[in-house]
Amino acid sequence: MLWIFLLFLFAGIAVGLPIAFALALAALAMMVVADVSAALLVEQAIRGVNSFPLLAIPFFMLVGEVMSTGGIARRLVNFASDLVGFITGGLGQVNVAASMFFGGISGSAVADASAIGGMMIPSMKRQGYTAPHATSITVSSAVIGIIVPPSIPMILYGIVTETSISRLFVGGLIPGVLIAAALMVTTYITAKKHHAGQTQPFSLGRLWKSFRSASLALLLPVIIVGGILGGVFTATEAAVAALFYALFISIFVYREISVKDLWPMMVRTTRLTGMVLFLLAMAMAVAWLLTTSQVPQGLVTTVSGISTNPHIVLFMCSALLLLVGVVMDLTPAMVILAPMMAPVAVATGIDAVYFGVLMSFVLGIGLVTPPVGTVLYVGCGIGGVRMEQLVRSMIPFYIALLAVLALLIIFPQLILWLPYAAGAAGS
Repeated sequence: MLWIFLLFLFAGIAVGLPIAFALALAALAMMVVADVSAALLVEQAIRGVNSFPLLAIPFFMLVGEVMSTGGIARRLVNFASDLVGFITGGLGQVNVAASMFFGGISGSAVADASAIGGMMIPSMKRQGYTAPHATSITVSSAVIGIIVPPSIPMILYGIVTETSISRLFVGGLIPGVLIAAALMVTTYITAKKHHAGQTQPFSLGRLWKSFRSASLALLLPVIIVGGILGGVFTATEAAVAALFYALFISIFVYREISVKDLWPMMVRTTRLTGMVLFLLAMAMAVAWLLTTSQVPQGLVTTVSGISTNPHIVLFMCSALLLLVGVVMDLTPAMVILAPMMAPVAVATGIDAVYFGVLMSFVLGIGLVTPPVGTVLYVGCGIGGVRMEQLVRSMIPFYIALLAVLALLIIFPQLILWLPYAAGAAGS
């Protein structure tokens, strides 16, 4: 059954079908072989998207839209500039810090790269950064956006594996900070080597002024993370609260968007949500067919025959996910592979929350690796650079990301300590 699935999936992709339709083709083939009725398959697909936690995805997407046009993102960048602009690398350091703040609200690497890159890359070029260097910092730091809470990939993982989304969110806090620190060190080294980036003198007064201007925007991640940690609301409810708060300050306080601006934002969000939901429906139907055919159990037996050492299993899974990330986008990779790989991890004693955070990070690296890396193409468009130029400039940042990955595998408590110490509530 696994080989039938892979054969029809890659055949569909090879002839140019979108991955969601290739999944549907694979599901139909598996349905015929397994002698399952079409009605039962449709029931499983509908059940896959009939999930309350899924509502968090369109709400967080819409928050990202509001941030980009409502003055929130610009204020976060100004605050980041006054906070870390004095460090060697100047706006490069600001870029990384701003990505961490923005990612702590939008949950999307693509939204992060689009919003921050559009504001930062032209200014970085004026400070002596080459276009590939400036774009590589923007692209690599966008990975932070899917690790710090909220995270759309973690929502998907939580749904398809029935893992607490709140715990996944909280588990991404320390890794997100580690990734930001590693990228800032790399930016420091590369900027010093290429004599790029102008520092600005640190000014407590200027920092206080920009903090006051951005204080309402900075409350957004506090609302999301604090509400989840405090058990005030679930991840889905946090998305709704964040949206209402973002709309309120953008319309009534900053006054940079009006009610009529909401319609195009909602249209864009609806289109993206429809794509994700259809993909998830097909993936859940496939996952059900694979499960009823005992495929995950077979994979557990196969991996256990190779090694039962959790570290070796994690390195094997990470290597596989890195290869998958080269040829497949994050969302389909997550919804296809999580139902198969999570049972393998759990069977070898690996915590499901830990594996979900790690899987999100590894597939996030895939977003910035050629030839399919979605964020790479966004960066090329914004920075006006060719793919080969950007990838060459990305090499030091790839090394930094892989170093953090190795650190998280060796020291799993970097992910696990906070979710269970904080006792994040619900799903």
